[in-house]
Amino acid sequence: MNDDKKVDRGLGQNQFITESMSLNLFWLRIMKEHSLFLRLGLPCDQRELIERAMFFEQAFDRLLERARRIQGGTVPVVRALNEESIQLVRELIEYKTRLLLMMLECRLGGFNYPLLIDHIRREAIYFVNHLERLQRGEMTNPVTNLLLEEVFWLRIMADHSKFIKHLLDPSERQLVETADDLSEELDELRFQAEDFESFLRINPIFVPSLGRFTNDAIGAIMNIRDFKAQARNLIARCEIISLIPELLADHVLREAEHSLELLRRLQR
Repeated sequence: MNDDKKVDRGLGQNQFITESMSLNLFWLRIMKEHSLFLRLGLPCDQRELIERAMFFEQAFDRLLERARRIQGGTVPVVRALNEESIQLVRELIEYKTRLLLMMLECRLGGFNYPLLIDHIRREAIYFVNHLERLQRGEMTNPVTNLLLEEVFWLRIMADHSKFIKHLLDPSERQLVETADDLSEELDELRFQAEDFESFLRINPIFVPSLGRFTNDAIGAIMNIRDFKAQARNLIARCEIISLIPELLADHVLREAEHSLELLRRLQR
């Protein structure tokens, strides 16, 4: 079947274009910044790995600029952008996997936690999976989609709180404690989201308790969003003692805002 006909019979052309462009404009910037963070955390003697990270940083920057120029494009143009994004992100996933394995085998040092590399690899896989679904013109059950997004984003937010905790100076005791509390709350909610996903996997229908849970999940993500905003502002004013660059603080705040917008839309 012609690819454009798949879109016509599934998502519809407007939805295909809108969702594709939204994904690309958000995630291509995230992938570019992941490449930068990886490069800065690598040991200075790992020239080949550093150059590879720099390649990804530049490649994602070019692709992001292209995406910005083609907003409002046709289905074939957007489909071509999606395919180019898929191929580049797959290469980045392979690179992240290589780094993670090297670290787990004690063949690579530096300042990137293995959990951080796994975290950003999960995000890259998420991006590719969504683009491939769009390329196939597939619709998803709204309840299944909501639950999978909740499982994904609650884990991402819990990871963020752990990274923030361990990048704060130990003297920032109140902020460290807040990050720890947020991590625990988000982990518990993620486990509950996994339970709901199991409960409703065979018959994915909306039940009242899922509505209550989704409100709880959104509330918890709002809490960490506010904490991240506070931290970013403190970093910008040099009023916090930490190892967190301002760009990283802004990066994780954007992800929190994105997840809230997505979950609220799926909740309707």
